[in-house]
Amino acid sequence: MNLETAQSRDAKRLAMFVIVLAMLATLRVALSLVPVPLSVLPFASVLTTAFFVFVPIVALFRVAGNHWTAKSAAWLLAGGVAAHVGFYLIARFVLMDRGLGAAVSHAFAQTGLLIWCLGLGGLLATLIKEKNMMLPVAIFLAAFDIFLVLTPQGPTRQIMEQAPQVFESVAYNVPQVQVEATHAPVAAMAYIGPADFLFLGMFFIALYRYQMRVKPTFYWMVPTLIAYLLTVVVFGHLRIGGVSLAALPALVPIGGCVMLVNLREFDLSKDEKLSTALVALLAIGFIVWSVTR
Repeated sequence: MNLETAQSRDAKRLAMFVIVLAMLATLRVALSLVPVPLSVLPFASVLTTAFFVFVPIVALFRVAGNHWTAKSAAWLLAGGVAAHVGFYLIARFVLMDRGLGAAVSHAFAQTGLLIWCLGLGGLLATLIKEKNMMLPVAIFLAAFDIFLVLTPQGPTRQIMEQAPQVFESVAYNVPQVQVEATHAPVAAMAYIGPADFLFLGMFFIALYRYQMRVKPTFYWMVPTLIAYLLTVVVFGHLRIGGVSLAALPALVPIGGCVMLVNLREFDLSKDEKLSTALVALLAIGFIVWSVTR
């Protein structure tokens, strides 16, 4: 494939990514205008959750196959942050979260969020210089997310408990279906932290770059994350062993899928195996220390 053809392919994929996000934004606004009969509310809620998780993952998966450079990723990061922050501030402080205009602004803010997550994920992927680096990275991220979300000292947990509006302003939200038309921003049924999407993008990009098992990873990732979020939505009121199911660390299944599906692709030297095991032991020890201190 020559350079011109590759650039044309990349441009089409990026354009399709933006179009898909625009469709999601349109659907968000439509949910504030179109009421759902009470009789089908549970089914509609499950369907909406699955759709708003499935579509962004597919979009990230498709565009991850592009040729990524630090420059192209940085442009997306900057543009996405500008859109996310700008439209959020307009909706929140200019339109005061009222009316259809605020619903549209919040929808565009969510679009900006996914764009900058892709950009930052692409930027981080350029730092992965060889495929064996992904194994310790996946282990560390999964463990660190457990610390952030589940341990009492975790910053994410503290923010969610003490200042939930801060987390909500930077998180991707799954909209809640309405039994009455609100003509205003719809409530969120669940939230997904931006780190989940940016690291998902990073892993997809790295898997493409090193020609690993991208499609099988995608096929496992989609149902796993949908089931994970449905657990939060349906069983969020429950606690198991002191752990609330209302907030679960999504980088655990993300890292798990990447590691397990691509395990045979990693060719670690003796030193790399030792260092990876050390990372895992340190991560486990850090979590145990955080919980028991």
